[in-house]
Amino acid sequence: MEQLITEIQPRLTQHFAKLVENKKIAHAYLLAGPRGAGKNKLAHWIAQAIFCKQKQNGYPCLQCNDCQRIAQNNQPDVVTIVPEGNSIKVDQIRYLKSEFVKSGVESNRKLFIIQNAEKMTVSAANSLLKFLEEPSGDVTAFLLTENANQLLPTIVSRCQLVELTSLTTKQLREKLQANGVTVQKAHLLAHLTNSPKEALELDADVEFDQLLKNVWEWFNQILRNDWRAFVGVQTKLLPYVNDKEAEQRLLQAIILLTRDLLLLKYGKKDDVAFIMYSKELSEQNMKISESGAIRAVEAVLATKHQLTVNVSFQSVLEALTLNLFSCYQGR
Repeated sequence: MEQLITEIQPRLTQHFAKLVENKKIAHAYLLAGPRGAGKNKLAHWIAQAIFCKQKQNGYPCLQCNDCQRIAQNNQPDVVTIVPEGNSIKVDQIRYLKSEFVKSGVESNRKLFIIQNAEKMTVSAANSLLKFLEEPSGDVTAFLLTENANQLLPTIVSRCQLVELTSLTTKQLREKLQANGVTVQKAHLLAHLTNSPKEALELDADVEFDQLLKNVWEWFNQILRNDWRAFVGVQTKLLPYVNDKEAEQRLLQAIILLTRDLLLLKYGKKDDVAFIMYSKELSEQNMKISESGAIRAVEAVLATKHQLTVNVSFQSVLEALTLNLFSCYQGR
């Protein structure tokens, strides 16, 4: 069962319920926080609270016609803008502004949600500024972002900033287990992402399961000084990496493996992400120096930087493989 926003962000839902009850909702909010923190859910929940005719103490009933239609993105006075491709374009904001000046279809109230607001082009952001500077009518805008520092300062300064925190690793792990994910898989996924939705998608992804097995085989070969790991970059890893997001996910898995090995050096078994391989990691850990384990973590973190300067992913992984051999085998 999907977790309610009142469970993910209890403090913020209580705060906004009071604002709704006291009719003190501002004209523009910037909801900032990592993926999985519930920004979109919170914005829709506030919209439900505003439009719900059966709310109690500012909390929406979630069952009435208004609440249901907002949940299904089918309420004409609640308009959502999402990026077209990689950006939010000026024509989308012009459309939004034209909606601002209209009366509400079913009431005098209108509410707008702009997802991934950091993806607005400069011209789109400048076009939005006028409304934020001079709001007209009973209108509220919610700008959602993972990176508030990528927005124009003039946009940020005209919104009330609300920062959302994500689920803790423990909370996410428990949520995943409640949705049928195995203990070992939930433990790993909770370290790979802080988004419940993404974690559940990965759990159902057969190719991702195979990638995890392959990255473990590759890493274990390095630990055992088996040079087939170098060939495995092309044959076992790259076939499962089709885009930048997959590249980052693979690197994160490698970071976790090197981190797990280092954690075991310090006896921190409870913090290990790949608990399904704890026994093998512990056995190999005895053969590796502490300095080598530290250098391995540093090597993988440095690899992330290499990807920002347009080095091919295959070259990066092959170089990392050689580097890890050096770290773990004392070369």
